[in-house]
Amino acid sequence: MRSKKAAFFFDLDNTLFDYEASFKKASLFAFRSIFSSGEQNNKLEEKWFSHYKTFCDFYWQAYEKAWITRKEYQKNRLSSSLRAVGISKVNDHEIQRYQQLFERNIHLFVELYPWIQDMIQILKRNEIMYGIISNGEADVQRNKIKHLNLDIPEKQIYISSEINVAKPSPEIFHLVRKDVKASAFFYVGDSYSLDMVPAIQAGWTAIWWNPSMLDVTNDKVPHYNCYSSDELVEAIMRYIE
Repeated sequence: MRSKKAAFFFDLDNTLFDYEASFKKASLFAFRSIFSSGEQNNKLEEKWFSHYKTFCDFYWQAYEKAWITRKEYQKNRLSSSLRAVGISKVNDHEIQRYQQLFERNIHLFVELYPWIQDMIQILKRNEIMYGIISNGEADVQRNKIKHLNLDIPEKQIYISSEINVAKPSPEIFHLVRKDVKASAFFYVGDSYSLDMVPAIQAGWTAIWWNPSMLDVTNDKVPHYNCYSSDELVEAIMRYIE
């Protein structure tokens, strides 16, 4: 079903690269820079990060429901995790500095999934439009994209903070559809609720990158549910060959 008027868009974090791995490396870098006094204390760092991940998840629901702001979410998860490892005397400046170090350096730790570059080249050779639709802060996300060395035209990169609409609102997909000249739209993402549901609501073909083998939780069923990179590549190739 090859169509030169098709447009493929991808989520960024955990779709084009392993965000969890880069998140851990960047988090430990920031923690080590501020709270470890330059000493290599792997046991303390690993213990802290374990608590940090727990509090990331714990406070996420409150942030997602808009009960707390993004800054409050970041402050709460860090201060709680530091107290859990006995670091209680922390001021707002240190918390802000931690977040700045994390955001300014996370792009240094991102590594493209090995099959993505080949897929981008296949789309390019077949003259099929491709791009990115991502939530997040513009500077942080664009630094990641630049570091991944992806050959994606600027006009085909859509970041929520720049266009003032974010997933899971289907409006972001409607906006891209109005902006892009194509007859068929495809979206590849790792999050069922943030990526698949709004893409389906907007009438896009939804391709779920789902290596964790999560279950569909409502009546919005992705067109493809890919548990492996081979399945993901196969699903995309169906619309190219």
